[in-house]
Amino acid sequence: MAKTKVAILGGGLSGLVTALGLTAPEQNDQYDITIYQLGWRLGGKCATGRNPDFHQRIQEHGLHVFMGQYDNAFAMVQALYAEAARPPFPDWRKAYTQVPAMSLMEEVDGTWIPWVIEAPVFPGTPGIDPPPSIFKRMFQFLGWIMKQLEGPHAEHFAGPADGAAPWWRRALHWLLALIGRGVEHAAIALLRDAMALVDRLDPDPVTHTKAQHNALADLLHELRVVINRTIGHLVAGNTELRRLWIVIDLGVSSLIGGLRDGLLLDPAANIDAVNRRDYKQWLMAHGADAMTANSALVRALYDLIFAYPEGDWQGSGDCEAGTMFLSLMNTATYQGSIIWKFNTATGDLVIEPLYQVLKARGVKFEWFSRIDELTPSPAGDAITSVTIGRQVELANGAYDPLYPLASGQLVWPDRPLYDQIKGGAALKASGADLESKWTTWPDALPPRVLQAGADYDLLVLAIPPGAHRDICAGLIAQKSAWQGYIAAVQTVATQSLQTWTTVDEKDMGWDHPAMVGGFDASNLNSWADISEVLATEEWPHAMGVKGEQIFCGPLPCPPYPPPKSDTAYPQQAQAMADQSIHEFIDGKAADFWPARFGKGGPKAGTLAATYSRVNIDPGERYTLSVTGSSQARLRTDGSGYVNLYLTGDWIQNGQNLGSFEATTVSGMLASRAISGFPNTIIRLDAARFSIVRKAAGTLPRYVDYAGQVTFPGEIELGQTRMWAFLLKGDQAKMAAWCEAMFDTPSHSAVQVLPLSSYLMMSVVDIGVGRFADAPQMGWSRERELTFWIPVVRVADQDGMKVASKFYMAMPYLVLDNPVAIASGREIFGYMKQAGRIACPGDPGNPSNLAVDLFATKTFGPDSEEQYQRLLDLTPTGGSHPLDEAVRGFEGGAKALWSRLTGDAQTWYPSLKLGEDLLGDVLGRRIPQLFLKQFRDVADGTRACYQAITEAPGHVARFDSIPQLAEYDMVLHALDSSPIAAQLGIAPQQRVRGAEFVYDMTIAPGTVLWQA
Repeated sequence: MAKTKVAILGGGLSGLVTALGLTAPEQNDQYDITIYQLGWRLGGKCATGRNPDFHQRIQEHGLHVFMGQYDNAFAMVQALYAEAARPPFPDWRKAYTQVPAMSLMEEVDGTWIPWVIEAPVFPGTPGIDPPPSIFKRMFQFLGWIMKQLEGPHAEHFAGPADGAAPWWRRALHWLLALIGRGVEHAAIALLRDAMALVDRLDPDPVTHTKAQHNALADLLHELRVVINRTIGHLVAGNTELRRLWIVIDLGVSSLIGGLRDGLLLDPAANIDAVNRRDYKQWLMAHGADAMTANSALVRALYDLIFAYPEGDWQGSGDCEAGTMFLSLMNTATYQGSIIWKFNTATGDLVIEPLYQVLKARGVKFEWFSRIDELTPSPAGDAITSVTIGRQVELANGAYDPLYPLASGQLVWPDRPLYDQIKGGAALKASGADLESKWTTWPDALPPRVLQAGADYDLLVLAIPPGAHRDICAGLIAQKSAWQGYIAAVQTVATQSLQTWTTVDEKDMGWDHPAMVGGFDASNLNSWADISEVLATEEWPHAMGVKGEQIFCGPLPCPPYPPPKSDTAYPQQAQAMADQSIHEFIDGKAADFWPARFGKGGPKAGTLAATYSRVNIDPGERYTLSVTGSSQARLRTDGSGYVNLYLTGDWIQNGQNLGSFEATTVSGMLASRAISGFPNTIIRLDAARFSIVRKAAGTLPRYVDYAGQVTFPGEIELGQTRMWAFLLKGDQAKMAAWCEAMFDTPSHSAVQVLPLSSYLMMSVVDIGVGRFADAPQMGWSRERELTFWIPVVRVADQDGMKVASKFYMAMPYLVLDNPVAIASGREIFGYMKQAGRIACPGDPGNPSNLAVDLFATKTFGPDSEEQYQRLLDLTPTGGSHPLDEAVRGFEGGAKALWSRLTGDAQTWYPSLKLGEDLLGDVLGRRIPQLFLKQFRDVADGTRACYQAITEAPGHVARFDSIPQLAEYDMVLHALDSSPIAAQLGIAPQQRVRGAEFVYDMTIAPGTVLWQA
């Protein structure tokens, strides 16, 4: 069987991890992989180079560490060191130094002083042991608060009654005693209830309810109020108390927000709403003190992820609240130390063994290959070609990118190995930077054009978003999803400085943990001592090098990299960085090293060497998580092109912050989407972010032909008028329909239950319908009758059904537009039938609604299929005002939800139908659920294709008529479509209907299960 040819565009970490997954032994050698890489080395932002002119010193892009919660990154490194022929260290543990503390810089009365944060060393090893529950860590944090109140700060607080009691009982007893008569009886009763809740709360949040989380949030709020009441007036003049209050306030306020906003119950359903706020704003919205939100502790979090659009490091910064919160919750579940420093160069520790293993597995590497353009097909369904600039011609047709140190360790050079390049001497003499967008060095060879089918079956785009406006211009022009992503996702340039000193940290005057953040007197706001790597460099003993440090921070920059023609930009950016470095070394460094630095710079002989760089190239800029941007990120399988997958820390990966872990996970997701491997990813619901397609990589291309009526991409419905009615049905009959449509074919892989005994009927008049990706087809009108069953997907848990997601399922749809019928059935799985629909305002019809269905009225061999009357809705003239609270989309959705769930508790008391399940709808996304199937040509009783799919309808404009109108409804009996009998609807009844006007987009969906 021929191998599937996969071209990976970009050799950064995520592209390499994708290749690692596709070449795993479990894949049975079914992929032929080529990685195309700009310049001479792999790694992207993780790339490093050794400088032979300066004693093989390491030159980094920036400060890199692993955090103790990077389970997937650790697991990858552990596996690489076991497989690589020549790993940098014989044992992966030797590659790291664990760091259990850090220092934050605080300006107090005009002086910068360190604030040491000591983090416990927890049991367990990341990548090997299962991560702990966040609720276990939450309880440990609250226990730490109790210890602070009983121990070093006890003089400010009332003491507990029973020192032998569990910490949380002592806390609650103390809290109740301290509140005393200042709180009404009802509040005290609430706290007593909360005490009982904490006593029985399971560490696994799957078992929790929204009510429990709200009760716990109420408890934490009271705790915060009382602590603030006790010490709030003292913090201004007491640094120790102020820092205690900031830590407590930050932790408690974050937990309150996470509990109340559903982020600890169902983050997937709630994170988009939370991400509309910046993290600092969100903290204060949940009661945090402004002093806390603007503290060194929070600033350091923003510094860590360069959260300053356009490098405005003196601004307030911008980071999504939900993304930051979930990142902090993940961080809280670290194992071992919170920080694991590297004992050699980043590229040598991680990227070099990756290269070794991939090369041994048969992966091919095309060096000096610049990706210039991805060209989509005119139909917008596939990438037909990729244009690649060939920067050099190799002397022997191949390139070996590594060279050995004196120790034998293989490393990456900081420059091309010129002796392997034709004309290498001229290239060296020119000083040209082949990794720069703005290089003036001409390509040595004509461009190479990869063709779909001949050179690749599948593409993986592993190049960061800073380059996409250039190389993906055709995709952006074709796809609205790409346009939204490009508009929302931002990147920022960064800078770094490395120093080599002849004096160690202590003798320079720094006697604190040398992992430092929050120094916002400079854009070099974070730094670390990395003297551990000196053992792998080759400094002569006579030079006396004893210390090595690395600094980094954001660099002021335009929102997008300037055009290639602006060849002066790199020099201008480096000059700006050099100015900030000069200001730091000649002044601000004294805040850290007063014994060796002062105004005017260091004492003579202190600095042995320095290295600075600006990370301004499209692939080097850091991807930000600005407010509201995560929702626009693309999934690994969400490019909109059948042969293009995406990977990098810029895609939807469950973390959406730039890090080693997010990048590793993104590569795993790409591999999983293509091949199904790996099936599971630590800490991630992998199925949410990558759907494994049947025979992935070998799906045939859809054959486009003249006269076709279906097209890929979004479907836009504008100027839409709806009449909506809530009908009473038979819950048991609707449950039987759900079981037949979803549970039975999927063998219970997808279990669905009707939410209540109510369903919705709507008549819709669509003014303008169009295929977003086929503008040449113009637009058309459409009318439809739909019966909607509100349903929930459920899972079995401890003998009970537990709801996981809300959907709308549609057993019957009647349409008058043949194109909409064909596309709906073929693409999504809508059960659409042909009909004719009359709406108020039609000629001769001032007010009635009527629907005819092409159907068989009475089964029998002599019956003719023809248009039969299905529905009559005749207005009575009666009306009722629509409450103001439910006229808007969100208010109406909540009111309907309350009605449905109130009824549902009669049928499913264990489902825990909290409003958190409504997260998609409150975000104006209507999740729809389908059974998509096609009959087999040989055996029509069988399905040649059968899948359960979902697709969202995104509601834009929404207006309602402020009244409910009464109608007399007659739902006629038709044997071929027995709607009333099948769903248990009274066929003749008086109903009330609301009228709405809206615009909607039906987006491409995902496969939940496939036979």
